[in-house]
Amino acid sequence: MKISAAAAALLSLAVPTATAWTAVPTSTSIVRPSSVSIRSPSLLQSTTIKDAAVEEVAVAPDTGAREFGVVNTNKLSKLYDLVVIGGGPAGVAGAIKAAQMGRRAIVIDKPKFDAGVLPNGLDLFFGGPTGLFSKALRDLAKSTNVGALRAQEMESDVIWKQITNGIVKLAMRNSEGQCRTLARYGIDYLQGSAMLLGEDDEANKAAESKFEDDMDSPEDGLRSVKICDAKTIDEDGNLVDSDLTVTGTKVLVCTGSKSTRLPGIPFEESHRIFDSDTINLLGYFPRSVTISGLGIIGIEFANIFNALGVKDVNILVRGDVETSTKKLGMDMDVANELMRLLTKSGVKVLEGTSVSEFSYVPPPGADDEYIEMKLNDGSTMQTDLFFAATGRYPVGKNEETGLESAGVEVADRGMVGIDKKTLATSSKNVYAAGDVIGPPALASTSMEQAQRAVSAMFHEGDDDVTKDANHDDPLSIGVWTIPEMGYFGLTKEQAEKEGYSVVEGTARFDQCLRGRVFAPDGLCKLVVDEKEGTVLGCHLIGKEAAEMVHYGMALVKAGTSIFEILQTVYTAVTFHELFKEAALDANSKLDFGVEWQEIFAILQSECDIDFSEEYLREKFDSIDEDGSGELDEEEMGALFGAMGRTVSKRIIANIMRLSDTDGNGTIDFGEFKAIFDKIACPKDEE
Repeated sequence: MKISAAAAALLSLAVPTATAWTAVPTSTSIVRPSSVSIRSPSLLQSTTIKDAAVEEVAVAPDTGAREFGVVNTNKLSKLYDLVVIGGGPAGVAGAIKAAQMGRRAIVIDKPKFDAGVLPNGLDLFFGGPTGLFSKALRDLAKSTNVGALRAQEMESDVIWKQITNGIVKLAMRNSEGQCRTLARYGIDYLQGSAMLLGEDDEANKAAESKFEDDMDSPEDGLRSVKICDAKTIDEDGNLVDSDLTVTGTKVLVCTGSKSTRLPGIPFEESHRIFDSDTINLLGYFPRSVTISGLGIIGIEFANIFNALGVKDVNILVRGDVETSTKKLGMDMDVANELMRLLTKSGVKVLEGTSVSEFSYVPPPGADDEYIEMKLNDGSTMQTDLFFAATGRYPVGKNEETGLESAGVEVADRGMVGIDKKTLATSSKNVYAAGDVIGPPALASTSMEQAQRAVSAMFHEGDDDVTKDANHDDPLSIGVWTIPEMGYFGLTKEQAEKEGYSVVEGTARFDQCLRGRVFAPDGLCKLVVDEKEGTVLGCHLIGKEAAEMVHYGMALVKAGTSIFEILQTVYTAVTFHELFKEAALDANSKLDFGVEWQEIFAILQSECDIDFSEEYLREKFDSIDEDGSGELDEEEMGALFGAMGRTVSKRIIANIMRLSDTDGNGTIDFGEFKAIFDKIACPKDEE
């Protein structure tokens, strides 16, 4: 491959193995800049390529030893406690948990892209979540001043190379860190295609005989995994291509998910048409972007491309924004703020719009031409890049993994069936975690699932290590838009469906000092139980929202009331001050807010006193001698005395002040009863 001197210099700063963009080391040349730049086919090869006569300078190929993804054949011939299929966040977390429990584990992972494997074997995507690329690109979009670079007349391909160098550095840091962690725990990591074998497979039966003496209870069985296209180290220390079988007492399936590819989209034109997997290999700086789908992935990328200075970014929504955002569990005020910020930044969201036909996709090399599309309303649209962000599906039906033939129950959509407590599958000694078992399909939950599965499979005590686990517990969600979004718990609509009567407290980011000065766009919302004042949901959009949501989650899980929030001292010039502002707003909408709490504490009843409506009416009428249906301050004092509850004049005066909404100096029976309804002890549930 030929690369420009400028790009080679940038690349050498980013990555020590500067020529490592193909899986096989080859002789490389550095090319002096010349005329027309040609787009590279992928991110990992997005150097500036020139088509004119150039002066070539030879660069020696990288012939360093392979360090990652290889295992000694002697190790592989021994029995493992755990064989993990898949090297994403779930697979790595499960293997580490097994090692922490004193078990011997191996992770088998097929690299997602051959181009992502460096000559030393490091897979840039190993151990990372599906959204690693988008998170890295987002970070660089925030820190790279594309406008300033263009003002210096820097070409788009050079700018993109600078951006991709940063992405590669971040990816390398993650994958190297994951590999170091595995090595520290003594966990083997082998690159290759893994297929689970059935219990009755000849190779599995042979393994049972081979390892019979290594097992405490041979009747418990074991499971074997066939591995193809692996590289191992033989007894002489040579690197050899291998097809082999490894065996473990347990297998954890973490094969993840893939992009959903809807019919009618020419994904074979992979230089211009992308899905949520292939977008990771984007090799050029697009002039315009069209995204199909208003899911989290589509929203994130629209935001990111816009932040990178792409002037024409469109999101096509087959339905409408409200329906799409509600499917994500998003609060509508947060969703509306997101749409406002997207529109303000120049992103166009086209509701009720889809592509009915791709009229023309330029061939590779025709970089000045645009994709031409016909929309469902008969109009046409041009775009430089089309991104189908139309969801993902679990990789359970992939024939390469052999799950179904090995006895694992797999649904039509590829989702592996599991026991929600232990995550055991229908096949003996086989467990599953992560995207492959379906929603919520988040890196954080996938890791917890894998750790829970390993705890269950290797626990030897009598107690149930999964008894407190709730597979369907609500989860905190972070969306890496610019600015971020985060939410946990119920929206107002969801809370009302569950029978709550709620109020909402909202604070805009400019209501705290840090927001006013540094990041005024955004809001913090609390959904509050009107009766108890407890926080039921937290919804955020703004700078650091994906971090702040964890505090909101803690408030919801602890059943914290807004009255406690109002008593909390938050560090000055922090975004957390917004929680107090939101609590104040919610308090203003309560019939009995924080200003009543001291009064209620004083009036709090003994639980053996019955404040029934009949009792209260009798006492009220006995004081209301003129039959007006209202009591003044002096009569209220007498009423409390008649009920055996002597209350100070100060408290009586405040009760009258807070209850007397019409300002006539009196309180009626309904207002009086409402006070005692709040302080009465709750009735025992039968």
